[in-house]
Amino acid sequence: MAGVEQLQQQDYYANQDSILHNIDGRVKLIFLVLIIVYAVTTTSYTVLLILELYLLLLIVLSKISLKDALIRVLLILPFGFFIAIFQPFIQPGEIIYTLPLGLTITREGLAFGEILLVRLAISITAVVLFSYITPMYSIAESLRRLHVPNEFAMIFSLFVRFIFLFYDELENIRRAQTSRGFSYTNNTPYRWKIKQTGSLFLMMFLKAYERGEVVYNSMASRGYNSDSTLYQSDESLSLNSILYIVIPIVLIVIHQLLLNISII
Repeated sequence: MAGVEQLQQQDYYANQDSILHNIDGRVKLIFLVLIIVYAVTTTSYTVLLILELYLLLLIVLSKISLKDALIRVLLILPFGFFIAIFQPFIQPGEIIYTLPLGLTITREGLAFGEILLVRLAISITAVVLFSYITPMYSIAESLRRLHVPNEFAMIFSLFVRFIFLFYDELENIRRAQTSRGFSYTNNTPYRWKIKQTGSLFLMMFLKAYERGEVVYNSMASRGYNSDSTLYQSDESLSLNSILYIVIPIVLIVIHQLLLNISII
């Protein structure tokens, strides 16, 4: 349940008040995609370093604990490390070392593994920043205002509204099982624990089905059908929102111009 507790803590941070928190959700979503796309397409370590420092600066400006953000990045980064660590062995190129069993390490593989890991670190940092400054309901609204298909926006909106409700239901079921002597740490037979865990998931499935029926009936009674559209607020972009997206675009354009005239 630690994942849901972290989600609750993240949602608490996302509802704080700062310069970045008040930026339009659409702008923050576009900024996230822009940074990730540019990070995975550039091969310049200097540019990648500047991107990472820029993201860390934004984390500081958002009044988020830099330590907490870095811990979150480091917790996710090892998953990408296991992908990058195999690149020196599978990428063709100049062999610089030969291991037993015919394994070889190539110079191009090392370089590709390094830049892959750096790109991943920047992408994760961008996602962590986005999650810490954007409430979940704001993400759902931003998707609608960016004209994402209505069905997808509706599903995501329901997910945002009911994820914590289902978590409470799960806690109630677990509490009921505990009151009847169920525990993962006691000396009861392993098969019995598996059976109780299966019962937990079955109860959650039934609860989710019942809740879905109630929600759909409530929506249908209020006129919802497959042709219904969701409400979209009509708010203009603030100056901070415009600067938030314009600054990285200007920096990217300047970098590309410098590359084209061979200055860097």
